[in-house]
Amino acid sequence: QFMSEQLAQSLSQRQQLIFAHVQSKNQFGIPDYIHVYHSLLPLEDITRMRPSTALQISTKVFKGVSSTDGYPYALWRLNETQVAPTRETFQEAKEVIKKWSVVANYPHIVGLRDAFLSNEYGGQPALYMAYDFHPKAATIEKVYIRTSNRQPIPEDVLWSFAVQLANLLVVVHSHNLSLGPSLTPSKLLITNKIRVRANVVGIYNLIQKDERQSVQEQQAEDVWRVGQLLLLMACRTGNSTSLEMVNRNYTKQFSQLLQNILTIQKGILPNGSYLAHLLGQHAFTELSKVNMLNDMLYENLYKELQNGRLLKLLVKLGMINERPDDSTSMQWADSGDKYLMQLFRDFVFHQKTPEGKPNLDFGHVLESLNKLDSGINESMMLSSRDEKSVLVVSYADMKQAIRSAYDQLYKKSL
Repeated sequence: QFMSEQLAQSLSQRQQLIFAHVQSKNQFGIPDYIHVYHSLLPLEDITRMRPSTALQISTKVFKGVSSTDGYPYALWRLNETQVAPTRETFQEAKEVIKKWSVVANYPHIVGLRDAFLSNEYGGQPALYMAYDFHPKAATIEKVYIRTSNRQPIPEDVLWSFAVQLANLLVVVHSHNLSLGPSLTPSKLLITNKIRVRANVVGIYNLIQKDERQSVQEQQAEDVWRVGQLLLLMACRTGNSTSLEMVNRNYTKQFSQLLQNILTIQKGILPNGSYLAHLLGQHAFTELSKVNMLNDMLYENLYKELQNGRLLKLLVKLGMINERPDDSTSMQWADSGDKYLMQLFRDFVFHQKTPEGKPNLDFGHVLESLNKLDSGINESMMLSSRDEKSVLVVSYADMKQAIRSAYDQLYKKSL
């Protein structure tokens, strides 16, 4: 049994992106290391000079693998003229990390992990913020808004995003935090095709010194930003955003949701709990989808668990069979338990069809290895290549022979 081809390809591509990097002495001036991070790769156009519309500062983003823990991270370099790379700013960044650490592992947030000062790129010191790296992630802006596809987004997708964002706001607001620009289309990431995550959390806290708004007012603005995002996505087929266009393309229930979010009565400061209350039964629909996805992933994980057992068995067989360092030893190569293993290898991998052609039957190989790993009492007939020797051995005996031979090898290695 093997993992589904689609899932295997997706995971393989993710792994390739983690270790992709630009060559030394590249045209972008990207060094081999920034602080403790290597395998650097720009995640956006680093020649662009205009500031981020959401953050109102210029940034450059790199992927880097930490030499400390081996994990990949997204490194956000904050423009040194807009965010001064001083000791005071660095300490403020550390405080921001501490504040956001309570939700760093939450499934709808890109975790903020580290901050450091470095001058390896560009020759000028700058402050960097290190976030979890999610390979193959794309922003909502890129996938759903700035796209040539002008067809209406399916309503179940919009409900899914609304539920996930409400879930996000409930958790963040419960810790007396707010998301601000992290709720803009260019800063909301879609990972694993369906998961929404708020990116660059904390940077706004670092660059925004204006304390005129209370936390409650900031949280109410988060709710409004979610409404604006859903409205923008629902109206991508036209040149303007309006509830009238939503009424034409979507159900009355979804239109009512947007109206409730965007037209709050004066004096009321809604938060994540208010938004979650509006979504009602749609939260259970999203829960069902998540459970179905978990079932699929567990099923594929179980297949790989079984394959892992067989790989361990194959490694042992490969280490035992016909070792070159023991080629002069008749006892090892051509007699006893080791000879049985040579015959077993031919029985499993070197079968032929009645016409004498190679038999590439995966089913036979997997069945034989599973029986060997289980050590059942079923017998098999092993024959030498010249067919002069024929032995009948049980899988249980073969398993014991492999264990005994491997133990001998292990003692020799000490």
